[in-house]
Amino acid sequence: ITVYITQLVQGSAYIALISGAVFASSGLASLLAASWLGSLSDRIGPPKVMLMALIAAGLLFIPQAFVKTAWQLGILRFMIGLATAGLLPAINSLLKRNTPEMLTGRTFGYNQSAQFLGSFGGSVLGGSLGALFGIQSVFLFTGALLLINAAWVYKRVYRPVRQ
Repeated sequence: ITVYITQLVQGSAYIALISGAVFASSGLASLLAASWLGSLSDRIGPPKVMLMALIAAGLLFIPQAFVKTAWQLGILRFMIGLATAGLLPAINSLLKRNTPEMLTGRTFGYNQSAQFLGSFGGSVLGGSLGALFGIQSVFLFTGALLLINAAWVYKRVYRPVRQ
């Protein structure tokens, strides 16, 4: 985000502050929306919330490649935070629902490890993509991955639950 902000806001002495605000906007949105989306997941079902969150996040990542100002990026990052706030409660709910009680701790441990692996791998892959093809490619690639994930969730999680 900081590298992208540096490209968007040239000559500003406040790059670190602007980058921090843009980066924090998604966390703030998640903080505001997570409990509500968790409650929604209880009412309409985790597969539906997970599917909608993945689609929304995928669609919101793509325009980030085309922003012209840090404010535009900040607004889109805030919206991404709203979308992704529903993912963890839905995933955790599905894990708890489908895991035998004696394996719950291990399963949540694997889930946590997978999240850390994704953070690590995503950073390495994103940095590599950004270096090779430009920062904008990271947003396009991430959006595509999220939409592919949404298609997989639809086929393997959402549709079987509906049937």
